[in-house]
Order: sequence, then C-alpha cells, then structure tokens
Amino acid sequence: MVAPAVSTPPVCQRCGAPQSPAGRFCQRCGARLGEGGGDPLLGEVLLGRYRVVRLLGEGTMGRVYLGEQRVGESVRHVAIKALAAARGNDDYIVARFRREAATVASLEHPNIIRLYDYGEEGGRFLSVMEYVPGGSLTSLLAKGRLPPDRAEAIAWQIAAALDAAHRKGIVHRDLKPENVLLAATREGPGGADVVKVVDFGIARRPPATPGERPLTITGAMLGTPAYMSPEQFMGEAVDARSDVYALALVTYQMLAGVLPWEASTVMEWGEAQMHRAPRPLRSWPGCESLPERHEAAIARALAKDARRRTASTLAFAQELSGRAAPDAAAGSAAAPTVRGAAPAGGDEPELAPIVPTARWPLAAAAVVVALGLTAAAAFALRARGGGDGGADASAVVDAQPAGEARDASPAPDAPRSGTSRDASRESGAPARPPAQRARASSRTARSGSR
Repeated sequence: MVAPAVSTPPVCQRCGAPQSPAGRFCQRCGARLGEGGGDPLLGEVLLGRYRVVRLLGEGTMGRVYLGEQRVGESVRHVAIKALAAARGNDDYIVARFRREAATVASLEHPNIIRLYDYGEEGGRFLSVMEYVPGGSLTSLLAKGRLPPDRAEAIAWQIAAALDAAHRKGIVHRDLKPENVLLAATREGPGGADVVKVVDFGIARRPPATPGERPLTITGAMLGTPAYMSPEQFMGEAVDARSDVYALALVTYQMLAGVLPWEASTVMEWGEAQMHRAPRPLRSWPGCESLPERHEAAIARALAKDARRRTASTLAFAQELSGRAAPDAAAGSAAAPTVRGAAPAGGDEPELAPIVPTARWPLAAAAVVVALGLTAAAAFALRARGGGDGGADASAVVDAQPAGEARDASPAPDAPRSGTSRDASRESGAPARPPAQRARASSRTARSGSR
C-alpha cells in the first residue's frame, strides 16, 4: 500500500517562516509569498556540501545566501556569497573576488570574519563564510550614541582585528560601521559585544606569489568618502595609519552619534577630510562629560598628515581607553604592527608624506570620475531581512549604503545616508555649504583600472 503524499507547507523565501497554503503575504515579515521563487540556487547543493536555504542580500555584483552544511549529526549555518553570472566574465571583478577570499583566508583572528571555503562551479564563483546572526554597528548606532565604556570595548576589538591584518601587511581601506558586525550584543544580563570585521574586498595586501600583479594602480582612489583618509583622497599609497584614521572616525561616531563633519557629496567629504578640523568631540550635546583622553586620542588619530598620526590601531585604543590591551586583544598587542611605509612588494608603493596642497580640486574631481565610472563594481548588497530585525542582513559580508539602518530608524543625531549622485552633475556643480547631518555616503569608490 502506498502511503499518502504529505504536502510540505510553503516557506517564505525572505525570512524562512512556514506559511499557510492560502496566504499571499508572509505572516512574519510581510513579504509577498513566492518572491524570489525564480532563483535557481535556492534549494541547490553547492560545492557538494552547502545547501542554499534562502536569500540574505543582493546587489549589482551578486547575492549572499544562508546555507547549511551537514557536519556529522549537526548542521552548521554559513553565508554563501555568489558572484553574479554576468560578472563572471569581468576579469577585474573576478580577480577582486578571488583576492578577497585569499585575503580573508590568510587571517585568523576572533574579531575577523572567517572564510570556510571557496570554489568555482558551473561558471559560478563562490565564497563560503562564517554566518553572523547579529546586527551591524550601523544598526546599533541608528538607535543613538553608545555609552563610553561600550564604545571603548568595541573600538578595542576593531583595533585588534585591524592590527592582526596589519601585521601581515594587509590594510583594510574600507573600515566603516557597516563593515563591523556584532556577533553578540551586550543587551541582556551578562551580555558582551563580540565584533567581527568584514569586507576585505578592496584591502591592500602583499603579493601572495612573486609574480602576482597588483590590482590597484598608483593614484587610484578607493574607499568610502565619509571614512577615507586624506591620503586615500589624494590617491597616495596607504598603510596602517589610514585604517587608524577610519577607526578614529568610527569611534567618534560611536561616542557622539554623528561624524565630525557635515557633508552630502563626495566633493564636500573630500574638502572636510583634507582641510577642515574635526568638531571637538566634547562640544556635542551630551558629550561634555566624556574624558579628555577621548578627545585627545581621536584628534591625534585624525591628523591630516599621516606622519603626525597615531602609528597603530592598538596605540589608538590604548590612548582612547587609558589602559593596556584587554585580554581579548592581548594576542595582537604582543606582535609588531605596521608602522610607517607599506611593506616592500605590497599592492602600493611607499607612503609619501601627506601635506594638503592645491592638488585637492584635481584629486576631488578624479574621485568623482572614479565613482561615476566604477560604482557598479561595488558589492553593495541590500538587506532583504524582515521580522528578524536585521539579523539575516548581518551575514552579508559586503557593505550596503552607510547609515541605512537594517532594523531601526535613525536617531535624530544619527548620520543619514546620501544616495550616490550622478558624477557628471557633481563634477559640474559648485560644492554646496554642508547644511545637513553628516551623510555617511557608502558608495565605495573603487578603482577603474582593469
């Protein structure tokens, strides 16, 4: 006798919640049922061991999925990044994709996202990474500025992660709140933030082999304008001190709830980063009682001239907190950091002294042109999470536009995201006075060299 077939209830492909067969919309996240049903990867087993469960995020470069890997009697969740089929024919994009996987694979640190696997199958390029079921620092900052002790603890972990990369000659070049995930948060009794630094897509690293060619040409500008160092805007070579600069900006934002400048265009951000002094941290309402060491540490790390800047991320964290490295960062503290010029044979030549000059208008124009020509190269994934409060989006290991909270509305003082404007309009229009809250424009400016 044949057993009667048992129908499986439909599942929302956005949040994974079981649904009523008669329903049209997800009872959990509100998505229209059947949305994304044409995705050929859903339900597939990739690389022979990772079953694709549902879509987490997508962008012009590809998609990130929640996957499952069976390990004995257990199942491990992973994040699978799949390069879009159309991008698989672009040698430069494929090279960047492979380079990021190799970079992450070379790093082993509790505060850096882990790479589990990489493969190319059926014309698809795939990276399998640690799944982080938490929110990003952006989502946390959308609720308001952080208490000083919490900001210090997060800064320490970011500093330790970056120092681990610097000791291997790797410079992140795109540190920002979107690229800081919180694998756990300190909400609740006994809770503590656990940081994971992600997105090494435009990181500079030494060549893996003697014949490996650099992907970045001298003079190319890479980064996110709201968090770029002056030397990045100038298209100069960068070293660990460029990441120190970005970490200081992220820390400022954690403590004040805003960035030290107001800007809404690439031109305005470049003018601020190159020429304007940051607003004193303790001048913001609610920040008057912050310790003087916070303001002093951030001011030193934001020096326009890299030679006058704090030399390492751990040194910055020590100045910020007024104490030695905590246990979580002790392993990195004992090792030397990158101080001064980039190591020989790296992706860029030695760092030249950065002194703001009249080259800025030309450099700013070049940044705008680079943005216009290569914005499509940014793997800016848009979160598709719903009722999970942004937890799914956290596994997206490339940034989405800064300030676009995945699970909360921005607080009144939180920086707002500015959409990327047409480059031809920006380059032809005079820079407006900054009259809005700082927009952490997160369209990553990537080199157009191929």
